[in-house]
Amino acid sequence: MLGNSNFVQQEVHDDGALLLFMRKGVFQARIYLGERKYIFKSLKTRDYDTALRLAKKMLFEIEYRKEENLPLHKLSFSTVINEYVALRQQEYDRSQLDIINTSTHRKTSIYMLCQIKRVSKFWHEYCGKVAVERIDNAILKDYVQWRKDYYHNKPKAEWPHGAKPNPTDHTLQWEITLAKTILKYADERRYRGGINLPTWFYAAKKKIVRPPFSDEQLERVLAKMSAMIEEERHVTRKFTRQLLLDYTLILADSGMRLGEANNLKVDDVKKFVDENGNENYRFEVKGKTGKRDVIIRRKANDAIIRTLSRNKAVDEIKNKLVRKNNRKVQNIDNWFFRMYDGNKVITLIDQFKNVLKLIDLEKNRYGEGFTIYSLRHTYAVSMLRKGEPVYNIAKNMGTSVKLIEEYYGRAATSLVLATSLGD
Repeated sequence: MLGNSNFVQQEVHDDGALLLFMRKGVFQARIYLGERKYIFKSLKTRDYDTALRLAKKMLFEIEYRKEENLPLHKLSFSTVINEYVALRQQEYDRSQLDIINTSTHRKTSIYMLCQIKRVSKFWHEYCGKVAVERIDNAILKDYVQWRKDYYHNKPKAEWPHGAKPNPTDHTLQWEITLAKTILKYADERRYRGGINLPTWFYAAKKKIVRPPFSDEQLERVLAKMSAMIEEERHVTRKFTRQLLLDYTLILADSGMRLGEANNLKVDDVKKFVDENGNENYRFEVKGKTGKRDVIIRRKANDAIIRTLSRNKAVDEIKNKLVRKNNRKVQNIDNWFFRMYDGNKVITLIDQFKNVLKLIDLEKNRYGEGFTIYSLRHTYAVSMLRKGEPVYNIAKNMGTSVKLIEEYYGRAATSLVLATSLGD
């Protein structure tokens, strides 16, 4: 053994792959990668035997990572999370430009960006220091219990404002999905080498179905919205209230998903005449199951006409804003549902929730909470009670017959059966 005080440097391998040397009394390792490239690392020890063991371990690990096509420097999951969040931030920043080529740029809304950043904090804390290639099914699965215990393991004084200590199944599913999305990002950049991506997904133990509005309840909602429009004098707020009313009517009479409605453009709205000579509209939506036509119930035609009429006025507002050059327009696409400045609708959930609160209709008599998602359920139940074949309803809603029966059928079955038995 060489005395540490006399140690200068030593080639551990004859081919120069590993060199051991000291700097300021601490052993260092230099690994040759080929093509005049090296990795230097402090071994953080003054003991020769310990340094030799750590250096050899480091060499063997580098050789393994080269064979597996892994990055030679370990990337922690936190490093990849930060890189992914920075990418989504850039997408959002680009979306703030006056003119966007929407066919080449994916857009990230401010709401999605905030959600990604919020959930990323949990993953940083849970397994941020783990190498990204080591994130597997077991780590994803164990996250669920860790997350359920997260706030309960902290004093209440340390909880952030608005913290919800018991995450819902939907929340857990979203957080697992985000982690898998980041892992897919890492895989595309070869940060995980040839290691297979984890496939585990959190399955909800309890299926949550939002209650439908009864005809009387929906009338109360619409009446309150109409009254709020009449009493509003501020131009922008009045516009938003008018939008909310027509948005509600169209969703309740079409069964579209929120995302499908928000992504509609004016060119996706098609007028047609049915076999009975009635004028109607169909929407060409792009949803979870691909492209499909959604037929709107004729009683929502006035809402469509009002929306199209408002859009013409919004176009003028948008053009004036662009000409002034003192305010940026986020999107200049021809959105069907659009805000006062021409921007795409991101969400009207809070506005809808406020209406329900004002009329004391936040829950039904069973304590189940109404939300804007209840409008899709309302459509399904209404069509089932009307006697429309389940297949037709499923096709219009972009879902399966099984899901229609499982999620919505229970709310309509008793009335349909009672009507049949009473005939």
